[in-house]
Amino acid sequence: MRRRRSLAVWGLVLGTGSAMGQYSPPPSPVAPGAYDPGSPPRLSPPPVAPGAYAPGSPPSPPPPGAYAPGSLPQPENKFPINPTDVSLKRVNGSWQLWAGQRLLRDFGDRELDARDALRVYHDLRPTEWVTIGSPKPVVEYGLVNGRPPSTLGPPAGEDARNPAAVGTTASAGTGPAVTGAGARMVVPIDLRTVRVEAIRGVWCLRDDTTIHFNFGPSKADAEQALAVIRRYGFNRVGIVGQTTPVMSYLFVGNDPGPPPAPGPLAQAALQLQIDGLKRVGIPVPGVGYVGEMVRIDPRNLQVRKVGAEWVVASGEEVIGRFGPAEWAARDAARVISEGRFSEFCSLGSAGLTFFLVNGSAPNRVPFAVQGRRFDPTGLKVQPFGGGWAVTENGRHLFDCGSAEEGETIVRVMRHFGFNQLCHLGPTAGTGISFLAKVR
Repeated sequence: MRRRRSLAVWGLVLGTGSAMGQYSPPPSPVAPGAYDPGSPPRLSPPPVAPGAYAPGSPPSPPPPGAYAPGSLPQPENKFPINPTDVSLKRVNGSWQLWAGQRLLRDFGDRELDARDALRVYHDLRPTEWVTIGSPKPVVEYGLVNGRPPSTLGPPAGEDARNPAAVGTTASAGTGPAVTGAGARMVVPIDLRTVRVEAIRGVWCLRDDTTIHFNFGPSKADAEQALAVIRRYGFNRVGIVGQTTPVMSYLFVGNDPGPPPAPGPLAQAALQLQIDGLKRVGIPVPGVGYVGEMVRIDPRNLQVRKVGAEWVVASGEEVIGRFGPAEWAARDAARVISEGRFSEFCSLGSAGLTFFLVNGSAPNRVPFAVQGRRFDPTGLKVQPFGGGWAVTENGRHLFDCGSAEEGETIVRVMRHFGFNQLCHLGPTAGTGISFLAKVR
């Protein structure tokens, strides 16, 4: 366990998924700090709400394993589970984790990660499983009859030399103790300073030394995770994944964990995590952070089959889904790689997407994927078909959720100089649509 704690400064940003980067998760509404109907966008994080964490006055942390009944911001997204029914199956070439007749997760060809995840479920022995984040979980946790499982060892505050204490759970009395088996890394959470904070246009859950989870534009999910941690006394993050994180889950360690490392070294490590965030807002001068931007590696794209469909992915980040058309997915990966696209962006409630090349609009787009040309000076937001749309000289281009959202989209398009609609994929409903700047 000491070895795992020593890696706490490792960059934890799933949006994965599952968690962190993943865990990230994963894009939709306009990002926080950029656009809120009725108020102008801003670059700086929002002010601290009354009663929230403020430096110098951290809340008193609950003891490990403490259970604090009370309401959460949102109902828990949970389902009953029998840990003895959790099993690993090979389906259509993919390693999948099932709980009875329910598919828990598809790991593709990553057998070792799938087996580690199976060990997590068998170790926690939950009667309920809960996820936070969508469309794929950013963080997960198990409960045993409504209470958190605990790690082996004496409850906090008790004498470890007391034979009656060894091997018991925390004061909540949650049943069989767990060991953290299956996790490739275990990172402590400092319950004294854990909080929700806007960082570079995304909502993160962090403490003074570590960014634990990146919830992208969803402040509500970040606040739910914070409330869950405080309610159940979760003070550990288990991370599953051989090379890249594929799953993050919360559990309780009976010891309080190491104190936060003070000084400039800890601050430098935290800054490395911030600079390494793969999922951030799109910075637009004069607007702020908008939408969501995911850094991708065009030299290391994967074309893989997930279930019955082929996808193009960069690590755990799925960029496009191509249904059964493997050839279309491979063509798309080639175009992204040859174009050296380095950022994948999404904006607006209708899911407008585009690529950037080191922060600028791409202009090396094969003629075969170029589609509709439009005049950026003719863009306008107006009512359309009972809703709102961005139009070009009266012709429909994109749907938008409101007039304010449409104006944000127009400002972003003009900033990057986009003038071309492009599409990679066999049909309009599959593949990837994006914008380009074609001369």
